[in-house]
Amino acid sequence: MKHQEVGVDYWAMLKTMFAYGALTGLCWIMLRLFHAVFTLPRRLRSQQNDIQNSLKELQKRFPDLNITEEDLRNAEKELDELIKEDNDKKEAIKEKEALVETEENKKDI
Repeated sequence: MKHQEVGVDYWAMLKTMFAYGALTGLCWIMLRLFHAVFTLPRRLRSQQNDIQNSLKELQKRFPDLNITEEDLRNAEKELDELIKEDNDKKEAIKEKEALVETEENKKDI
């Protein structure tokens, strides 16, 4: 028997590797989409039930209070705005302190 040389086709190997990689990525995306299609409605339903249950509990605790879902959503927005304002105030105070320190350093020099 004579020795035979094996030629490796790197181009075909590279194309096949990328094709299988793309196929794997597309399959992963399809699985995620199927998962979202079947689990998202269940999650949304449970969220809605949780909100309704919390509203019922609040109405039992505080019968004089008339809280709706819109009030809860608005409360979240207002809380976010207050947090942003608080952060802005803190940043302004830090900037003023930095300016005072630089002025003091200039006086010392």
